[in-house]
Parts: sequence; structure tokens; C-alpha cells
Amino acid sequence: MSNFVTIYIDNYFTLLYHIFIKRKGCIFMVSSDFRKEARENLSGKWGKAACITLAYAFIFFILGLIQGLFPDSMQSLLSLVVSIIEVPLAFGLIISFVKLFNDDEIKAFDFLSSGFSNFGKSWGITFQIFLKMLAPIILMVVAVLILAFGAVQSIAPLVSGSSSTASIWLLLGGVLLIVSSIWNITKSYYYQLAYIVAAENPELSAKETVEESQKLMTGKRGKLFCLQLSFIGWAILAVFTLGIGYLWLTPYIQLAIIAFYKFACGKNEVNNDNSTNE
Repeated sequence: MSNFVTIYIDNYFTLLYHIFIKRKGCIFMVSSDFRKEARENLSGKWGKAACITLAYAFIFFILGLIQGLFPDSMQSLLSLVVSIIEVPLAFGLIISFVKLFNDDEIKAFDFLSSGFSNFGKSWGITFQIFLKMLAPIILMVVAVLILAFGAVQSIAPLVSGSSSTASIWLLLGGVLLIVSSIWNITKSYYYQLAYIVAAENPELSAKETVEESQKLMTGKRGKLFCLQLSFIGWAILAVFTLGIGYLWLTPYIQLAIIAFYKFACGKNEVNNDNSTNE
């Protein structure tokens, strides 16, 4: 029996070795490769990358100052306006980082022109993603409503039912909230590359862009999650710099994700190395 267990464990760790060590396509090694590719790409361009991030932050700082000049009665409307222009500006920032990755000519405030010139497309992509995410969003809303109903029953027995009924509703709402949250997160990873796909393929429509992102991310969501998670240490350190570190960390993360996109498309050295090793 002990020999069987020993052989089983040995075979188990051998399998892990071939999956996560010998094969370069593992999520851990690929994450480090993406970060390395981003650093190599940023070599000699860290200053320019930081200026792009600073320019982006500066625009929102100015918008915040302008918003503060208006009375409270207009804050809701101004917040809506800022939210509307935030989407194309975010898309413009991704376009700038893609150009930086591709060694194209780029200036700090180019995200403004590239973002607003693609105003309709950026919102089209956002709307298409919303449609794709509608089912888990609806489930989350239902979960919140059930929790609210259970809370009302628990604090106001005269409204409806007993405390035992309230407990059932609260349990059901809690379970649905957990399930819907997990569903929202996992499903959203299908569309993490949408803006990069659009920046690299401007001829695609918004719907085609989202579908291409979903296609590229199929079977790779865990890889991207691990890549993003690998930056958590740098993110914590950036907090201790009063946010200044994010001027360099933001482009570092974004270029690593762009490298991931190239990998998903089979366009970079990481992907080629993986194919060779396999």
C-alpha cells in the first residue's frame, strides 16, 4: 500500500513538473515572460510612459476641479458627464499604450484625440460588453433584491412572515450574490482585451471586437488573472509612494497585458517559444 502511495505521489509531481515547469506555456512562467517583455519594451521609454499616465491623471484632476466649482444641485449631472467622457478617454489611453508597445510615435496627450475620435466605437464596445454581461448582472440584482426582502422581514415581522422565513430568504440571497459575483468576474475576463483588440484592429466593428476578445480569451482567463495578480506587490508599494509609483506601474501593467494579447494572437516571442517547447 505504501509503495502504491509513493508511486502515485511521484507520478503526480512528475505530471506537475511537465505541466508547470518543463512546458513554458504554464501560467506562472508565462506571467514572468509577459512582465519581462513589458520591461524590455519600456526600456528607454519609461519617462514617456509615465508622462502619458500623468497627462491622463491630470485631465481627471482638472475635471474634478471644474466639477467642484458648481453647486451641489448640479453634481449628479456633472458626474454623469464625466462618466460619459471617461470611456473614450480610457480607450484613448489604451491606444497610446498600444502605440508605445509597437514603437509608434506618440505624445503624452494623444489619448485625447484618439479617444474622442473613437467616441462612438468606445461606447459601442462598452454596450456590447454590457449585453454579454447582462445575465450575471440581472442575477446579481435579483440577489440584492432577495437580500433586501429578507432584511425587511427580519426587522419588520408585521410586514411579512416570521424570522425563520427571513432566514431562508437571506440565505438564498447570499448564495445567489456569491454565485452571481463569481459569474460576473469570470465572465468579464472574456472581454478584458476588447480595447486592445480595437486599438490593433480599427477596421473591426464594436460587436466583432468583443467577439474577437472572447475568442482570444477562451481557455486563457486563468493566465491573464495570474498575470494581473502578479503585480499585487508592486501595487502595494505604489500606495506607499502616495500614488506616484502608479505613473510607472500603470504602463508596466498595461504593456504586460498587451504582450499577453500578442501571445493570445500568436504574434510575440513568448508564444513562439511555447510552441517550440511543446
